[in-house]
Amino acid sequence: MNKKTQYQEDIIKSVLGLLHSNQYFKALTSLEQESKIRLHSYGKEIDFLYDLLMDGRFDDAEKFIQPLRSRSEFNYTKVLYEIRKQKFLESIENSDSPNLQELVNALKEIESLASKEEFNTLCLCLSLDKITDHADYSDWTIWKGRYYCFNECIKYMNHVYPITNYQKPKINLEEVVLKSLDSEFSPKNEKVEGTSPRVLKTSTQGSRESSRYSYNMNPENKKIEPNEGSFVINESETDKESKKSVSWNIGSKEEQEIGKDPENPKSVFIESLDISSEEPQQEEKEEEEDESHGFAPTNYELMAQFDPSTLREVTKVKDIQPIRACAFNHDGDYFVLGTNSKTLKVCSLHNIVDGLIYNEQQGREQFIDIVFEMNNVHYGSVYCVDWSNSGQQIASGSNDKSIKVIYAPDFLTLQETNSETVIYSNGRYLTGEGDLPELQERLLTGHEGTVRTVLFHPVDERVLMSGGIADASLKLWNTETGQNYQSLAGHLGAIYSIAAAGDGSYVCSVGTDKKVRVWDIRSAKCGISMNGEMFSEMNSITVNNSIQNIRAETKIKIAKMYMNNRGMNKPQPNSQKLAAVGHTDGTVSIWDITAGKLFSKYTYHSSECRSVDFSSNGQWIASGSFDSTLGLIDMSKGQVFKLEPHMDRIVSAKWHPSLPILLSTSADKTARIFSIC
Repeated sequence: MNKKTQYQEDIIKSVLGLLHSNQYFKALTSLEQESKIRLHSYGKEIDFLYDLLMDGRFDDAEKFIQPLRSRSEFNYTKVLYEIRKQKFLESIENSDSPNLQELVNALKEIESLASKEEFNTLCLCLSLDKITDHADYSDWTIWKGRYYCFNECIKYMNHVYPITNYQKPKINLEEVVLKSLDSEFSPKNEKVEGTSPRVLKTSTQGSRESSRYSYNMNPENKKIEPNEGSFVINESETDKESKKSVSWNIGSKEEQEIGKDPENPKSVFIESLDISSEEPQQEEKEEEEDESHGFAPTNYELMAQFDPSTLREVTKVKDIQPIRACAFNHDGDYFVLGTNSKTLKVCSLHNIVDGLIYNEQQGREQFIDIVFEMNNVHYGSVYCVDWSNSGQQIASGSNDKSIKVIYAPDFLTLQETNSETVIYSNGRYLTGEGDLPELQERLLTGHEGTVRTVLFHPVDERVLMSGGIADASLKLWNTETGQNYQSLAGHLGAIYSIAAAGDGSYVCSVGTDKKVRVWDIRSAKCGISMNGEMFSEMNSITVNNSIQNIRAETKIKIAKMYMNNRGMNKPQPNSQKLAAVGHTDGTVSIWDITAGKLFSKYTYHSSECRSVDFSSNGQWIASGSFDSTLGLIDMSKGQVFKLEPHMDRIVSAKWHPSLPILLSTSADKTARIFSIC
């Protein structure tokens, strides 16, 4: 850190100290959030609890302490009381005409946690005109209350998490200002030993050049391998012993710069979005000789004669808490689940896929292997996941405001060499056999709220896109450096979902501002904005020419075996570019991207539609809703089919990349696999 930057940080810390000593906790919290500088770090876990409480996210704070309930050294009851007390007091303060029944119910929940005296005090607060009329709360404010709540909570957590005590900053504001002025007026032409001005200029220009990012089409599809390079997450002194160094590299010796197009880039006309698809690559000779129907099957054959009446639940995966997110890998042999228990589960689908391809479902036991489990991926719930096209990276987003990118090990090798699930937690393997691979990961920070969506660029997976609550911009990350190199402004509210064309030519995003925005990532511009003001807020988006279509094209051998067994005919693909959007009132709207207008809408869900996904041939849309139903829209006929497979809200639904297999996750703590019988 250079001197000027250090002085700036010292000044901010001294201001934070001044705000703290004067109990200006609202201003203190705002300055900490905006400057990304903490007055004091109590340790990773406690810092996260601090953020939750100061943001007023009391339900999330309760979920955070829930796993500690069984710890004998942790006073769970007392901490829960402090959280619910602050939530109760804010409910009184924030409402001009509070719902008395709700407040009484909240008091009943607190009664079993509080002493008789504490409970009577809260009951009295309910009867007063103002909370500050009570002698115990004469100087109470919402922000003081939150800070005191945090201080009370950490008194009972020092036996569970290592906590460094708060110390008043040693720096003096006047002294820092004087030093800064002294530095400002010091000689500016000091000689830098061993480096000429020419060299300094050259190195600066090189650094600037390497930081210009858009995306790389990567036509050679070079494999990304880890090397000796390392990346260490920035951390406070108190975190260094508990955090592990993360070794990471996504480069190769012939590394291509993100932001420079290849020699023969695809022609993209983003203004009209009239994007010509590439001709499929010529098949290998041995496949042509083996062709029995006179044509090479593609992904379209796989779903051509799909009949929803033949769809059956095959098996399911359970967790101790709701399962929010899911994603398939490139081949569809594995899928990853993200849960409220802060866990990623990687599951093998080989048994079910083989049974479907070889038409051996009847009388065959169908099951899922949980190959790999990573605990404590985040400090909060996992809200979203995505798997890169190469299968080498898995990204997850959380309500702890961070993104985690994991370099995926060879799951097939893990599956073959381990008889039980390989479990990884807190930087080490808890189970596993043989020579287990080193797990490499990277932490991306910069979101101001919950990360609701992550998506790898379908062609250049060094580019990761994300959106979330409290962020109105579509963020672009370089997974090599971990930097948020660009933020695309345009939305007026939170971004809840992102979808991309399979060739990377455009990206769509939706959120609370009720607009479908279509972006050209290379030019960093919004080419089309479709107005959905007539609808409720937009939860999810999918496009009918996504990476699933391209993935299915590469699965010709699987398609061939499947088609031969089913006797299907070759359908004609639909070239119309469509996007489907799920809304908070349950509506599913369909948009014509090329024309830039609404195409159709469906209103078969009775509650929030949280997830939508096009099938690999674009004929079917799967939707998952908080009314606990799965919806299936046949785009060729306009018909709708509904299933009710879960016992609670459905949070996500995904089609297999090439087969008629459907995956859904739910608040009933299960993920379920459906396949045709």
